[in-house]
Parts: sequence; structure tokens; C-alpha cells
Amino acid sequence: MSEEEYKQLHPILTQVTQTYVDLYTNKPNEENRQKLIKLEALLHDKLETLKKARGE
Repeated sequence: MSEEEYKQLHPILTQVTQTYVDLYTNKPNEENRQKLIKLEALLHDKLETLKKARGE
């Protein structure tokens, strides 16, 4: 049985499998995205502190 035949016979199982593969494949990217969001918030806080210190 070819992969295309399997996809036609079991579309839901194929999609669930692809979803799991995508989740594990993209997990490192998601972790990096979360770290960048935290760093962005920290940078924003530090810039606000700097503006207050300058009297802006």
C-alpha cells in the first residue's frame, strides 16, 4: 500500500499523526518564541525605567 492510498483510506489518522509531528517539530521554535517574548517585556521595562530616570 502506498502512502497516498493510506492517506485516502485513513484521513483522520493521517491528520492526527501529522499534527503530532508538527507539534514536536515546532516545539523548539515555540520555546524560543516564549523566551523572546519574555526578553521583549524585560527590555520594555528597562526602557521605561530609563525614560523615567531621564525625566521624559
